[in-house]
Amino acid sequence: MLRLTLAQMRTSAGRLAAAGIAILLGTAFVSVTLLASATLEQTTYNAVTAQLADADLVVNDPTYNLDADALDRIRETDGVAAADPTYSFGAELGAGGRTEWVNIGGAASDPRLSPAVYTTGSAPAAAGEISLGVDIAERFDVQPGDEIVATWESWTPDPDDPESGTWAPHAESLRISGLIEENSGLAYGAPNAYVPADELARWELEANETASTWSSILIAVDDGADPEATLGAVAAQLAGNDTAEVLTVTEQAQRKTAEITGNDMTFVVLPLGFAAVALAVAALVIANTFQVLVAQRTRSLALLRCVGATKEQVRSTVLIEALVVGLVSSIAGLVLGTVLMAVGLAVVAELNLDVPLDRTLHVNAASVIVPILVGTVVTVLAALVPARIATRVAPLAALRPVEGEHARGAGRIRMAFALVLVVGGVGLLALAVAVAGGLGGIDAESGLLIALGIGVLGGLSTVLGLLIGTVFVVPALIRLAGRILSRWVPARIATANAVRNPRRTGATASALFIGVALVTMMSTGAAAAKDSLGDALSTQYPVDVTVSLGGSDVALDHAQINAVTETDGVAESALLSVAPVTLGVHGSQEWVLAQSVELEDLSPVLRDPEVAGGLTDATIVMPRIYEAWYDLVDGDPVTVTAEDGSEVELTAVVTELGGVDPMVTPATFAALGLTPVENAMAVRLADDVDAVDTVREIQTVLTDLSATTDAPTASVAGAAVERAAFTSVVDTLLAVVLGMLAVSVVIALVGVANTLSLSVLERRRESALLRAMGLTRGQLRGMLAVEGVMIAGAGAALGIIAGLGFGWAGTAVMLSSVGEVTLAVPWRDLVIVVVIALVAGLLASVLPARTAARTPPVAALAMD
Repeated sequence: MLRLTLAQMRTSAGRLAAAGIAILLGTAFVSVTLLASATLEQTTYNAVTAQLADADLVVNDPTYNLDADALDRIRETDGVAAADPTYSFGAELGAGGRTEWVNIGGAASDPRLSPAVYTTGSAPAAAGEISLGVDIAERFDVQPGDEIVATWESWTPDPDDPESGTWAPHAESLRISGLIEENSGLAYGAPNAYVPADELARWELEANETASTWSSILIAVDDGADPEATLGAVAAQLAGNDTAEVLTVTEQAQRKTAEITGNDMTFVVLPLGFAAVALAVAALVIANTFQVLVAQRTRSLALLRCVGATKEQVRSTVLIEALVVGLVSSIAGLVLGTVLMAVGLAVVAELNLDVPLDRTLHVNAASVIVPILVGTVVTVLAALVPARIATRVAPLAALRPVEGEHARGAGRIRMAFALVLVVGGVGLLALAVAVAGGLGGIDAESGLLIALGIGVLGGLSTVLGLLIGTVFVVPALIRLAGRILSRWVPARIATANAVRNPRRTGATASALFIGVALVTMMSTGAAAAKDSLGDALSTQYPVDVTVSLGGSDVALDHAQINAVTETDGVAESALLSVAPVTLGVHGSQEWVLAQSVELEDLSPVLRDPEVAGGLTDATIVMPRIYEAWYDLVDGDPVTVTAEDGSEVELTAVVTELGGVDPMVTPATFAALGLTPVENAMAVRLADDVDAVDTVREIQTVLTDLSATTDAPTASVAGAAVERAAFTSVVDTLLAVVLGMLAVSVVIALVGVANTLSLSVLERRRESALLRAMGLTRGQLRGMLAVEGVMIAGAGAALGIIAGLGFGWAGTAVMLSSVGEVTLAVPWRDLVIVVVIALVAGLLASVLPARTAARTPPVAALAMD
C-alpha cells in the first residue's frame, strides 16, 4: 500500500499542492509566532533595561539606603567581578558662552556596567576629564580634547553658626575625553555625560556635605560564576537591609515592565497567548483543508475498495498520505517561517525606532520541533475523520456521478450542540474577564494566568460552536446576499450552487472565518490595548516636558518662556512656582520641592488631569509612592513647613502623580509666606509631533539663548520621550503580530480556492449543460466569482463579529491590571479586512473559473 500511496500522490500532485500550501503556511505561522514571541519579549526587556548595560544582577532599594559600606561588601562577595551604583549629579556645563544643565554619571569600573556607547574618544579615566553626549557637544560646538566648564553650587557653613551658611558656585575646567551616543527612548533621563566615579562622589560630597546613598547597584559576575549562586551570596551580604532586593536582569525587566503594564506577568502571558492562537488556527485550517482534499478523492478511494482493498488498507492509504504531506510541508513551513522572521528582523532593524530591537534570531529546540510536530500530527489527525468516512461509503455508491447531488443539511441536534458551545464559551469569556478583574480575591499574577486559561478555553469553545454552526449561518447569509443580486442570472445560479451543499460551503467559509476572526481580534485588541496602555502611560508621564530651575528663587526669563512656547510642536504650557519645604507624614519628615499652581492652569497641560484631581487650597496632592512608604491614604493630615519655620496642615489626596514632589495651590505658598517665583514650566506637546526631536529642539533653543542673554540655566526633562518609547514598543509588538496573522488570510484563500475547485469538478457536467443552453464563458466566470465572493463575505461577516468579541475579552483579561480598559472598534482595519476578504474570495475563483470556462461543453458532457 505504501507504493500505491506514493504513486497516487504523484498522480495527484496538483491536488496535494493546495493542501501542502495550507499546511506549509500554517506551520510557518506557528514557527514565526514562536520566534517572534522570543524576539518581542527580548526587545521589550532591552527597552526597559537599556541603562543596565550588560549587568548580570541588580540591587534595588527604594529607600536609598545603599551606601559605600554596602557597595564594598558587594564588591568583596565571591563571584562578583564589579559593582557600580547608578545615580547622577546635576551640574551646569558651559563652553563658548553657552550653558546647559546636564545629568552627569560616574564612569563604570567594568565595561559590562557601562551603558555609554562611545562614538569618538574614550571614557574619562582621570580627574579633570569628562565625556559628553554627541548632541550636547554639537550644541556647544566642542570636540574631544576641548575644554568645558562644570559648575555646581556647594554649601559653605558659617564658622560662627554651624546651622547657617551660604550656597556658592563651584567651577572646574574639564577636558573632553570622548563623545557618546545621545540617550533616547526609555533611557532619555539617564546621564548624558560621565566623569570618573571617585570625582563624581567628591562633587556630591562637596555639594551636599553628606556621602552618597543610592537606590540601585549594578553587578557583573565573574566569568564562569553561577549568577544564581552569586545572587544568593549578595543577598546574604545585605541581609541586614530589609528594603534591599537582589534581582537578575530578567527579573528587573519584568519589574520595570510591571510599572507600566501593572503586572509583571504581562509579557509572560502575551507570548503564551500568541502561541496558543497560532496552534489553534493551524490546527483548524489544516484539518479543514485536508478534509476537502480527501473529499476530492472519494471516488478513487472507493475504486480501490472495488478492486479488493480492505477498509484498513484504504484508511492506511489516507493516513500515510497525510503523514508524508504533513511532514514534508511542515519542514518547508519551518524553513519558510524562519526565513520570514530573519527577513522581518532585518527590515525592522533598518527602521528608525527608539526601541533597542533585538536582532538575534532566537532558534531553539522548541521553535524547531513544535512546528514540525504540530503540522504533522494535526494533518494526520485531520485525516482520521475523512478516512473513516471514505471507508464507510459503499464502493458502488461512491462511484456514481455526483453532479447535481444535494448534500443534506444538518439537524436540530447539531444546532443545539453549536448553541451550547457558543453560549458556554461566551460565559467562560465573561468569567475570565471577571477573574482577571479580581473576582474571588485572587492575587493579580495568579488571577491573570487563571483568567488566561479560562479565556482560551472559552474562546476555543465559542470558535468550535461557530464552526459547527456555520452549516446554518453561512447558507442563511448567502441567501440574504442572493436576494440583493437576484436580478442577475449568474448570481441566482451562484446562490443556488453555494447553498446546495451546506456542509461544504460552511467548511469553506470557516477557513476565512478563522482568519478574519483572528485579524479582527488582534486589530480590536491592538486598538483597545493602545488606548488602555496610552491611558496608563499618560498617568505615568502626565507632563511631556518640564523646564525647571530646581527650586531656585530666580524666575525663568521671559525670553526662555517665549522660546519654549514658540517652539514648533509645543501645544500648551503652564508656569509653576517650586520651593523647598519639609513634609510631616505620620511622624516622619521628608525634604521635597513643592510645586504651586492653580488647577485650571495646569489641567490643559496634563495628559491625565486626574493626577492633579482634588487639588484645592485645603489639600495637597501627594504622589502614590507615599502610600508605599508611609501608608498614606486620602484624608490623612500632612504638615508642610517652609524653611523659615512657617507651617500649615493640609489634607492629603493621593494620586498617580510620579516622583516624590507634591503639588499645592498658590494659596498654600501664601499661607507659608513664600513669594511665588515662576521658576518651572510644564509643557504639553502636540499629539502628531516627534517627541524626541521636539524635546531636543527645546534644549537647543535654551542653550543658544544662554549665549545671548543673562537668563539662568534651566534643566529640561522630557518624559514624552520615555512615553513615546513605550508606545513604540507596543506599536512594534502589535505590528509584528498583525503581520503574522495576515498569513491566516492567505491560508483562508487556499481553503476557498480548494472548495471552489471541488465545486467545479463536481459540477463539470452541470456547467457544460449551462454552456450548451447559452451561458457564456464570461457569465460562467461571473457565476463562480459571485459564489466565491458570497462565501468569503459570509465568512468575513461571521469572523468580524466573533473577532470583536474575542478582542474585547482578551484585552480586558490581559490588561486588567493596567486600570480601566478602553474597548475600541478599529473601523479602518475592519473595512480593510472586509475588502481583503472579498478580494480573496474573488481571486480564489480565478483558477477554478478558468478551468470551467476552458473545458468544451461536449467534453464535459461526455464524462461519466
